[in-house]
Amino acid sequence: MFTVKSKSEFLSDIRALHPNLINVRLNSVEVDRNKRSIRYNFICDKTVDDELKNLLLKEAEKITLPAFNVVTVTVKKIASDVELICNAIMKFLTSNYPSISVFLKTTDLSCSVGESQVRYKIKFTKDVIEYIQRNNVFHKLNEYLGKNFCSEFIGSYEEKEQEETFSLLNQEVYLSQLQKIEHRTIKVKDVCIIDDLHLGDLAIYLEDVTTYGTYVVCGKVIDVVERETKKGKPMFVFKINDTTGEIRGGYFTKKATYQKIREIKAGDSIIARLTFGEYNGNDSYTFNQINRCTFPDNFEKKEKFKKSAPAQYSLIYPEPASTIKVSTVFDVEDELPKELTEKTYVIFDLETTGLDVMSNGITEIGAVKIVNGKISEQWTTLVKPDYNIDADNFKLTGISNEMVKDSPKFSQVIPDFMKFIDGAVLVGHNASTFDIKFLNRFATAEDYEVKNELIDTLVMARGCLPELRKHDLATLAEHFGVVFHHHRALNDSYATAEVFIELMKIKHAKEKM
Repeated sequence: MFTVKSKSEFLSDIRALHPNLINVRLNSVEVDRNKRSIRYNFICDKTVDDELKNLLLKEAEKITLPAFNVVTVTVKKIASDVELICNAIMKFLTSNYPSISVFLKTTDLSCSVGESQVRYKIKFTKDVIEYIQRNNVFHKLNEYLGKNFCSEFIGSYEEKEQEETFSLLNQEVYLSQLQKIEHRTIKVKDVCIIDDLHLGDLAIYLEDVTTYGTYVVCGKVIDVVERETKKGKPMFVFKINDTTGEIRGGYFTKKATYQKIREIKAGDSIIARLTFGEYNGNDSYTFNQINRCTFPDNFEKKEKFKKSAPAQYSLIYPEPASTIKVSTVFDVEDELPKELTEKTYVIFDLETTGLDVMSNGITEIGAVKIVNGKISEQWTTLVKPDYNIDADNFKLTGISNEMVKDSPKFSQVIPDFMKFIDGAVLVGHNASTFDIKFLNRFATAEDYEVKNELIDTLVMARGCLPELRKHDLATLAEHFGVVFHHHRALNDSYATAEVFIELMKIKHAKEKM
């Protein structure tokens, strides 16, 4: 007879059947719609013989809808062991909050097991504690542990000192990394356990698997091929797609799961623990554990999380500006247009290893800030690119491989540059077709988005000074009496800034006519 009950009522009735079932837990429910079958998967800390298993089955049948023709139960004995619990905590944090687990050591975990209750403590740094409090991480972790072990869980935290490796990672950037990971996940349904009881139902986007490490991913199987290893053991090569990306990886079979893995075919969905690493000098993907699942029909890809500008500088700081415009006793201070004085402008220039944005890197960034119509600050740094600086480029810019070998990488300087340009209008000479493309490419790779309004002084000069034969920066600098040493980023930025101010005056005068 079918009876409607809540999960807690159902478990309460089962636990009253026998002392060995006092701590039984319902781990998962598997539904096969085609076969109209349902399976209840229980865990228990005591041995459950066939007689008790039959009692469980009868209770399960009572709460199962008549539409299901087949009802089965499984019982797996799992004791609340300290090592197993600590491993499960690490797995949960690694899968759901990778940026937390990166800095978490096994020595940061402690656990004590009582008769029916488990208390555990985790040491976190202050910024992580603030994050887990806001996002209710312990509540989610306790639910996960309570579902997979036969105990009640009480978690707490203890603050630990921030390690030295955190010094270049300010709080805003660090927290944005945590948010980015959490917001880019896919929640699958109907998980059917094959390999890993603790794999869960939450996976990150394949698009976000960009650095070596271990991830939980999911997707629909596009192709699967059975092969043999060099030792003659069976293995499978899976190709999966989650609509954000596609990967192909190997899976080395186990005797206990071989047949179930072999039944997976193109069109099925899986959730898996994936290791992304290097093998013989090439990128390598290996599926370590695989469970079946249902990929959500209504999945909509979220835009990649973008970091905001940090609150403070951490590596490259701005400095007071100087001037490179030649002044004479005959110069008269012009009235500056409001458009120039009411906005903040950052004039920037990049030096690169070459002209093609997809096959070259940035070697230098120079920028100056205009506030109230005056050049007030400068910001500049050499950058160590991932590309070689050839002899021709060295002749052009004066920047050599030796000069940049100890310079910071772009990933280290972009937070400070985003801080410098925050809230400003960007200005550059020929920037719309060159500099901004390089900046956008490398900033996007570090999860920043340059949304600033952009003014190109090349375009502006063509409109303001049509009588000039050429409108390159050297010609404009000479026209306005600006000292110009071409092809170093800061020099170019100063020259462009002085030119920009003069062009704004001309533009304002023409608009008044």
